[in-house]
Amino acid sequence: MSNRALRILFWLSAALFVSIYIFDPTKQIVDRQVRELARMAILRICAIPAIICCIRFLHLRLTARPQKKDLLFFLPAIVVALDNFPWLSLIDGSAAFRASVAIWLLVIQVIGVAVMEEFAFRGVLLPLLLERLGRTKKGMWWSILLSSAIFGVIHFTNLIETPNLAAIFMQVGYSTLIGALCAVLLLGTGNIWYCIAVHTVFNFGGGINTYFTEGTVWDLPTVLCTALVSVAVFGWYLYLTLKLDPARLPTFQRKQKEEKDGEENA
Repeated sequence: MSNRALRILFWLSAALFVSIYIFDPTKQIVDRQVRELARMAILRICAIPAIICCIRFLHLRLTARPQKKDLLFFLPAIVVALDNFPWLSLIDGSAAFRASVAIWLLVIQVIGVAVMEEFAFRGVLLPLLLERLGRTKKGMWWSILLSSAIFGVIHFTNLIETPNLAAIFMQVGYSTLIGALCAVLLLGTGNIWYCIAVHTVFNFGGGINTYFTEGTVWDLPTVLCTALVSVAVFGWYLYLTLKLDPARLPTFQRKQKEEKDGEENA
């Protein structure tokens, strides 16, 4: 795709996003649950083309070939994501699952959110910070910390639609941690799709808790299990990050000539 076509697609996507945000085509939906899910899904999906255009403009490569060592980074992250489901509270009866057809809207929403946010924060922001701060231990650590902190802080914008400061502070906190986890996951594997998979599963569990579960989700067994899993996985990722060699990190930004040759061979 030519640069001119990319620019047109970028501005069309941006204009559509702003229009939907301002005029909100979901405001006529009576069911609050369906309206929230539909609005978030539409906004995130509309933003994806613009972010993909940025990735193409910057000549970023985010899909390294999968390798066996990737499991060392991916599997613990999936454990964290699965732990976000209310397994124990459902088993011990503290909570009850209430399914509805809106669950399919949740599936669309979490996929759209994961793709958009991972492309934006891990796919664009993290590689740019890494190149700017340098491929050194210090540069790598600062890239992880800054990209995850920005990802967390951006969730304060949710106060516009959810004026609950305590809930938003909690969301900012766990978003920062998940952002750091996905940043290490991308640096360790070079493949953004691992990050998208983890983000999707994590958000789906959170959506089940918020929209489709009644009762006490965070009972004592769930809190204890989550604490143990979080500490164990944090320790593992800290170890992996300390072992990462900055000189051998994935090369996210490819040269324009390499990209042109790849398009001609395709």
